[in-house]
Amino acid sequence: MKRHALALLFLAAAGPALADGLPASLSDWGGAGLLQTPTARTLPEGMYHAGYGALGDVHRHLTVGAQVLPWLELTVRETLFPSWYGIPEPGVDVKLRLLREGEWWPAVAVGGRDITGAGFDLPGKGRFAGEYVVLSRRFWNVDASLGIGWGRLGSYGHLPNPLRALGGRYRRDRDPYDPKSRGPKAWFSGRDVGLFGGLEWHTPVDGLSVKLEYSADSFRSEQQDDWAFVPGLPFNAGLAYRPWPWLDLGLGVEQGHRAMLRFAVLFNGREQPEDRPPPPPRVGPAPSPGASASRDLLAEARSAGLPVRAASGSILWLEPADEEPAARTVGRAARILADGASPDADVVTVATAARGLDGVAVTMQRRAVRQAANRRGSPEEIWQGALLDPSPAPPDWPVRWDVSLRPTIEQSLFEQGYPLAWRAYTDAALAVEPWRGFVFGTTIRINHGSTLAMLDAEALPSLEPVRSDVAWYALPRLNLERLHATWLASPAPEWHARLSAGALEEMFAGVSGEVLYRPVPARWALGLDLARVWKRPPGDPLRVWTDTGTTTGHASLYLEAPGAAVTGALRLGRYLGGDWGGTVELAHRFDNGVRIAARATWTEGPDRGQSRLGGRLEQGLTLTIPLGATGFLPSGSAAEVATRTLGRDAGQRLRTPLPLWDTLAPAGAGRLTGTWGRLME
Repeated sequence: MKRHALALLFLAAAGPALADGLPASLSDWGGAGLLQTPTARTLPEGMYHAGYGALGDVHRHLTVGAQVLPWLELTVRETLFPSWYGIPEPGVDVKLRLLREGEWWPAVAVGGRDITGAGFDLPGKGRFAGEYVVLSRRFWNVDASLGIGWGRLGSYGHLPNPLRALGGRYRRDRDPYDPKSRGPKAWFSGRDVGLFGGLEWHTPVDGLSVKLEYSADSFRSEQQDDWAFVPGLPFNAGLAYRPWPWLDLGLGVEQGHRAMLRFAVLFNGREQPEDRPPPPPRVGPAPSPGASASRDLLAEARSAGLPVRAASGSILWLEPADEEPAARTVGRAARILADGASPDADVVTVATAARGLDGVAVTMQRRAVRQAANRRGSPEEIWQGALLDPSPAPPDWPVRWDVSLRPTIEQSLFEQGYPLAWRAYTDAALAVEPWRGFVFGTTIRINHGSTLAMLDAEALPSLEPVRSDVAWYALPRLNLERLHATWLASPAPEWHARLSAGALEEMFAGVSGEVLYRPVPARWALGLDLARVWKRPPGDPLRVWTDTGTTTGHASLYLEAPGAAVTGALRLGRYLGGDWGGTVELAHRFDNGVRIAARATWTEGPDRGQSRLGGRLEQGLTLTIPLGATGFLPSGSAAEVATRTLGRDAGQRLRTPLPLWDTLAPAGAGRLTGTWGRLME
């Protein structure tokens, strides 16, 4: 019977698709899928979700995930289950879509569960690790999937491992009781693989689907833990229901005798509305040659709500906000220049800057701007005659004051002894720039509550903690999180520098320096940062422990995708615990300012740090939502929900104020060219 079902699925994958656009639902494990098995489907780009799932008395999953890119799904998970050790099992799950479904071929994805293998090396810690390749194909209102699984996902062992020709671990039994069965060295290993598949029928009831699947998971590790454990049948059935766009529910019967219940809340960052700007400035008829130009362009730009900082002749200097499409801001400034600059000027220039850093200057043909503003041209025609150069220095730079609020929830799904550690706080920040490039800032942190006292680090404190003593910093109701003086400048075209001194972040004070080389037309940059810092005692923010001095620094490579919506960074260097390693960062920023970011760090681990027990891997997934457009909070305010490791000593970077790449990004050429189509909005 199993063979017939799988054969039908295989034939289904080879036929033409008759429907498209069916929404993907979540699986028991948090990512897009059926029940126990994944599919090649992905959620909408920018979707962020958090949920809870329970399978009888076997598993409890706490999950947080995001569709960071159209082809990249990330899920972090904490699984609770009865075991000899009574401790939860954290995991990081990844899915990569290799091929989008076409007219005559299925969608194809590859992925894995518990891909990092981080945590204690105890027997049974490889129980959830597994990899897969899966195909999905749609027919009318039915979505069919067929996959091959390794490890946990293929423990029924229907076929020999197709990679067995590589020998070694690809021919040996992949015993989940062995810690070596998890982590990168175990990927796609094992003697056997299993086949899985299923169907999802999207019913006429809006948001309701029926799921049927065959799973290749034999629950081998649960049988190893308890000889009386009964895995049941490999067939599962359930319902998925999305009554509202923000809620996903699941109910089912799995293995023939176990009830499943699941729910998740969803947030689509890409679909959040943008703040509606006022109508664009008017562009009147061309002035007569030789006419006098007595208009105050600086005042006109400010009255139009533009972030203008200086003006000279036919040039306006802007400091674009991170929440705004850069091209729209530049285009509105270009309208003002085209309408009010000297009649003899054939070109107009809009230059960008960020604090004391020079951005990009775009020079446009005045006639082309005027025609596009009056709907007789287009941004593409303006681009054909435009020039991009490093921004010139402005003639003056008025004093700037900034106030912002940042409510934050940090949580960890990576702990071995406590399933969900969290803290909540709000940062109230004040910064003043009395002269161009000189910033004096302070941040007061208001701690609302936490469960950090339950972290593993508190059970066995580190001799030289980096961040494993974080629970002590969350105790004061008010704390001075940051008090610094920072100098920023662009000493040469395309070169930028920063120097900061003071209380740089919640736990460390000292001196930090950074340089960044960012060519104007390029989608890459190189950076180097160095710092000498000392630990700040909790509850005593104006003092440091003088015997805790450490030097940290990184060389960084930054990359931008076309359009600058997606950015990545690779960092190599020395961390706060003295450990050496690397960090990979990936961020997706949408036009409305919503940002989803992921990060992973691996280091050798500090010799005397808590990380020898907690793991050498540090990772996180962060959702940032701008709040300045609400009208109730100052511009620059944002809410942040971060799922990251808390209380670790390995892989900890200094959280410096005004890092160059982030500070310069809104004024960079990537943001401008990536949103150029919105120039005339």
